[in-house]
Amino acid sequence: MAKIIFFFRKNKKKIFSFLRIAVSISLIAFLIKTQFKDAQSLIKILKTVSIPWLILSASTHIFGIWITAVRWKALLQTQKINISTRFLTSTVLIGFFFNNFLPSTIGGDVFRTYDVAKKANKPLGTSASIIVVERFSGIIGAATYAVIALFLGFTAIGGQSIIIPIIIFFTVCLILGFIIINPSILKLGKLVKKIKFLEKLKQKLSNIYNTFLSFKKYKMVLVKTLIYSFLLQFAVILNYYLAARAIGINLSLTTFIFIVPVVTIISMIPISIGGIGLRENSIVYIMVAMGVANEKAALCSLILFAMLIFVGIIGGIIYSVRPYVTNCFSKKEISKMKANKDN
Repeated sequence: MAKIIFFFRKNKKKIFSFLRIAVSISLIAFLIKTQFKDAQSLIKILKTVSIPWLILSASTHIFGIWITAVRWKALLQTQKINISTRFLTSTVLIGFFFNNFLPSTIGGDVFRTYDVAKKANKPLGTSASIIVVERFSGIIGAATYAVIALFLGFTAIGGQSIIIPIIIFFTVCLILGFIIINPSILKLGKLVKKIKFLEKLKQKLSNIYNTFLSFKKYKMVLVKTLIYSFLLQFAVILNYYLAARAIGINLSLTTFIFIVPVVTIISMIPISIGGIGLRENSIVYIMVAMGVANEKAALCSLILFAMLIFVGIIGGIIYSVRPYVTNCFSKKEISKMKANKDN
């Protein structure tokens, strides 16, 4: 028994990663097996897919990647970090690769944190704090759309009321958001002094604390960040709506104002890789509850999944070639500097 416990502690990360991979694969396999009658029925639906609607859906996905980079840049500038939107967009794409293909729910954010810290020569704590604020603004955006959906009359899934869970989630988001911007309100200083372990961490965490504290001075930037988050969430809503239209699903746009935030919240449960499997099955469950045919709902979820995988593949390619491209540009800049000196 002791050997088993030791082995688990030593390999805890690998075990949990393996379990997440297993959960994602199992959920996708379960969706395909239970929602499609046979290969012929799937081919029949695929023949009816509208390519123009599908292209429009993909374009909103691309817009979402760009707006993510713009939102991130606005927050970075508050800490005197000036990096081009092009570079940040490439980093976001690489983040998708890490989220979709590596066994971690936060792999993409870890890479983004490290990449910008290295590029700007800033502490990891500062970069991580900005990612936390950026991500949290996205969660608030999703929660806000969920509340809007309640006012639009979407209050239940399959006869099960979701009013209380959404209100609780929205309230918790607001409280956590207030604490992130006002970390001093917790008065952790006294607690840190009493516990030696926390005292040692104090210096390491000071950058994170100070970064959070500094956002109080940038209220307009935070408002702008929230606006970007609302735009990003609406782009995701359009992405889902247009993909559904491509397959002939005639749910209204307002219906997806309800579907997308709920699916986003469910996919945050950290039991799979980047929400893979959870997201697709929850899309099918909600759509079927709203009267959509099982096969069409399943195909819609798989098309949206394919878009994420495709973006992840592009991110992987960028991750592979970017060092070579960067080295080429560096050599060219050095050559130009030498030429200018000679002249």
